[in-house]
Amino acid sequence: MKLSKISRAASTLFISAILLASCGEEFLDRQPIDQISTESFYRTEADMESALLAAYTAIQSQQYFGEGWRIDEVPSDDSRQNFGSAIDNFSVTAGAGEVLNYWTGRYRLITLANVVIDKAPNAEISEEVMNRVIGEARFLRAIAYYDLVRIFGDVPLITIPPGLEQDLLLPRSPVSEVYDLIKEDLANAASFLPAERDNGRATSGAAKSYLASVHLTLREYESARDLALDVINSGVYELMPDYGDLWVRETADNNRESVFEVQFAGCESWGTGNMRQAFFAPWNQGITKGTDGWGSLVPTDPREDNPNTTATDIWEEGDQRRYWSMMEPGNYYPTLNPGDGGYQYPDDGAGGASSNIKKYVIGGGSDVCFMSTSQNGSMMRYSEVILIYAEAIVALSSGLSLNQSVVDLVNGLRTRAGVEPLEFLDQEIIELERRREFMFESKRWFDILRKGEAEAVMLLRLHGRTLDETKLLFPIPASELEINPNLTQNPGY
Repeated sequence: MKLSKISRAASTLFISAILLASCGEEFLDRQPIDQISTESFYRTEADMESALLAAYTAIQSQQYFGEGWRIDEVPSDDSRQNFGSAIDNFSVTAGAGEVLNYWTGRYRLITLANVVIDKAPNAEISEEVMNRVIGEARFLRAIAYYDLVRIFGDVPLITIPPGLEQDLLLPRSPVSEVYDLIKEDLANAASFLPAERDNGRATSGAAKSYLASVHLTLREYESARDLALDVINSGVYELMPDYGDLWVRETADNNRESVFEVQFAGCESWGTGNMRQAFFAPWNQGITKGTDGWGSLVPTDPREDNPNTTATDIWEEGDQRRYWSMMEPGNYYPTLNPGDGGYQYPDDGAGGASSNIKKYVIGGGSDVCFMSTSQNGSMMRYSEVILIYAEAIVALSSGLSLNQSVVDLVNGLRTRAGVEPLEFLDQEIIELERRREFMFESKRWFDILRKGEAEAVMLLRLHGRTLDETKLLFPIPASELEINPNLTQNPGY
């Protein structure tokens, strides 16, 4: 079930109403067609489902998933922007378009979610439907704020739709208050959403998984442990047999390991397709069968002064996750354009890079167009829930765990990757497993931030980056400061 054509009528902070049609169609197949007044909309279950769909589609946008990697992946020690960038060098300014896009993409989702939360109680719907719709909207609002608070720190806390009577020039709220709302939203969603998976829609398992992640970030390990274990024991999710199953067309989307993912449809309206192949596929290799494939983001190369710390040299022998994460000399991919005999990465690299990213690169086809493929975007997988649980257990066990049941869960990831099982777990092992499992999936930068300011800066300096603690947060966009005199800028900008 794929998201279909999407309206771009809503702006980041100003929206009237979104009209989508056809109450007899499946939820994710409905299509927005116009706008009408709020007085005649938001009345029926179909109206609320349609408004909710508008919120879901915000995640598909170029500003959200399409190019979010420019902010939450580029700064990490796993990747770099080919030929360099200000973000790579921690010299980005408040006027950078990437910074504004990240901010507006997430506030657009928040605005659309707020509309649903505000309108649902007055709609002519059952209490059960109202609670589910609000729960989904609160889940979406929470994941947007979770990104914002980690990237920018204090941010404006907007919880109601914009209106003529509302003060839209809000100051930044403290990080603690933002996290309080995130936890409240996710707890609400976990209480009211169904456990059963419905492709593309949030579930109680997704809410609990994200809430476990939030608690882990805040070092609230007991809560992280309990929530992750609840998801593990639910029996709803399983690991796919092979790591490659997560990245090939036939089995990548909405599989049994998926907890939450962005739904995409290739070759439909702009913004409904996954854009990441366009940026990740190696330059001038013809993989996409189009004019995109720019190799914009590439893996970090080994460093003689800091060995075994980059994307290309942290692997154990035989780890299959390496093959599916990055293209390296000699790698052959039979599923990439099989009609052409597959694809072999050149011995001398491509487009000035010695290796390129493989994830989200699926080749050409009838469902692949310029900056658009149909492969869904992974946001939360069962494997992450396992590692959240294991990390919480390690933290609660003074940094070392011999608990066999926990070790066995982590060994499930390693066994399918083709590497030897472990006998114990510690923080370094968990960190490496997360890095290998989720490489180039916008997880590593946030894991670096969780280390704390001093350790994060030291790690990044060892990779040749020039920064101090102030650069671990991004600047508030300059245009937002111009519009809103109540905003303040982060130190260092």
